[in-house]
Amino acid sequence: GPFRGLTSHCPMLRTPSLSRVLVMLPLAWLLGHVEATKGTTNCFTSYLAKTPLADCLKQFLIEFMPPWDRLNEESLEGGILGDTISVALEARQNFSWASDVSWPLFSNWVLPYASVNEARTSWRTLLKTRMSSLLDDADFRSLTRISDVVDKVNGQVWKLASPGVEIVFKAQQTPKIYDPMSTIGFGFASCTGISLLLVDSLRVAGVPARIVGTPAWNGQVENGNHNWVEVWLGEEQGWTFLEGAPAGGGSLFEPCSHWFCTPAKMEQTKVYVPQWERVTNDTIYPMAWDFANKDIPGQNRTSYYHEACKPCGQQNALLL
Repeated sequence: GPFRGLTSHCPMLRTPSLSRVLVMLPLAWLLGHVEATKGTTNCFTSYLAKTPLADCLKQFLIEFMPPWDRLNEESLEGGILGDTISVALEARQNFSWASDVSWPLFSNWVLPYASVNEARTSWRTLLKTRMSSLLDDADFRSLTRISDVVDKVNGQVWKLASPGVEIVFKAQQTPKIYDPMSTIGFGFASCTGISLLLVDSLRVAGVPARIVGTPAWNGQVENGNHNWVEVWLGEEQGWTFLEGAPAGGGSLFEPCSHWFCTPAKMEQTKVYVPQWERVTNDTIYPMAWDFANKDIPGQNRTSYYHEACKPCGQQNALLL
């Protein structure tokens, strides 16, 4: 995965104000980052100079921006980057499960302000406000298993994000409606928009989450495409998957609970996830709505889904 060979975790942040955050990164993480990025960033080479963590994270985001964001770097830096970093670090400080997330996972799948080529907006600050009744709840904060956090967020965000209107699934909306603000505004989206909103809601809660999908079932564009969500449950369980509740939900622990997880669906299907940094990726993330775009770094998750979904066909056969 990203930052291969990395085992060191950064300490939990305890400073309440981002402007006062001045954290020295563990040397093992520093060296791992420099090796992974092959000297392409100056961010973590400033270790001995005690570079503020917020500055390092900003430089990380800027370093690996896709080309179109590079063109708007000044606008992004003056706009959403500050809130992106402060809210992400606040979640890491406030939630026990978030403080245990390794910095490479945090940097790639909690911190970023976007997953693919969706519109760049201040969804993080809006969702933090709209989800406050959940995020501030003592019972929620007392949770210890990330799977329980995911279930709570997936069970409530569809009403919390758009007060007075429950967000629902509506087919064939991408790329017209798929960024989180559009999904919240219209009150509906198809699988891509539902998945991105769940990813972003989980990131607001400090949970590493990423969109995952195939651009073509069994390699045939005419068979359609699909997107869903992967979440990180910890070192022992790693990445697992589900859908946003309006798109079907399903269990984090039962692959066969998902309609698409069958040998017939996955036999010739390629599955991918995006990531932010673009050095350790082994491929690009192909977007069914923008096939010509090769600028989203990704990982190939095909073998994982072939193995995870293989038993589902056997179970279905036993039921016949």
